[in-house]
Amino acid sequence: MHFPAILGLASLAAASPIVSARDTPVATPPTSRSQGFQLVVNVTDLTRDFSPSIHQKYINGIHVGAGQSLLGTGDRDGHPLTFYINGTALDFHFARSTVLSDLGTPLTPWGIRLIKDKGSDVASTAQLNAGPGAEGIGLTRWSVPYTFLYPETYAICNETVPYYAGRRFMVVKQFSLGVEGQEAIPANCVPVRLFAQCAKLEDLPKGSLSSHEFAYETECYEDVAGIDWPKYRPW
Repeated sequence: MHFPAILGLASLAAASPIVSARDTPVATPPTSRSQGFQLVVNVTDLTRDFSPSIHQKYINGIHVGAGQSLLGTGDRDGHPLTFYINGTALDFHFARSTVLSDLGTPLTPWGIRLIKDKGSDVASTAQLNAGPGAEGIGLTRWSVPYTFLYPETYAICNETVPYYAGRRFMVVKQFSLGVEGQEAIPANCVPVRLFAQCAKLEDLPKGSLSSHEFAYETECYEDVAGIDWPKYRPW
């Protein structure tokens, strides 16, 4: 089911917002804990969804060069990326951890970064590049009642990718919105939340450059698509 967003988070990098009693959901869907997770697209305004729909698609990578990729969308059976939070409990609490995925041969850490779009004050493109990734990107925690990727607001945008000679892809972007809210998100983009779905973090084979020493166990959902969202208050 579609889960509409009522309150947006400009950023959780510095601190989690204070939630008043009236804003707190009366119940929240059950969570599990896992070191690994996949990201599932939840369209927050179905009137803006694409056709075919991107609702409940999974986040994967779009190769755009040596050690470089964009975050895009794909099907569950299309080998979605498995991510993990890299950092200590204090790193996670104070938004100093990073979001990684193990790719390549030998397995190497690739981290999520948000790269500001040229000519825009509000739009950034989500990249997954070889390396440690950027701090200030992670999964929501404590006072936030649901588990999704921050900083908000994310959107899936239908746009051309120069590496593929103008071929169109569904690309993940992040918008730092002001008073205009989601109206500032262009028409070729669909505002979304990226919910964490539990996934097994596989053991690393011998010779890997990645390390799971500081893979942090976080909350996640066993099956995002199976949650009966109307039972829970929007947030």
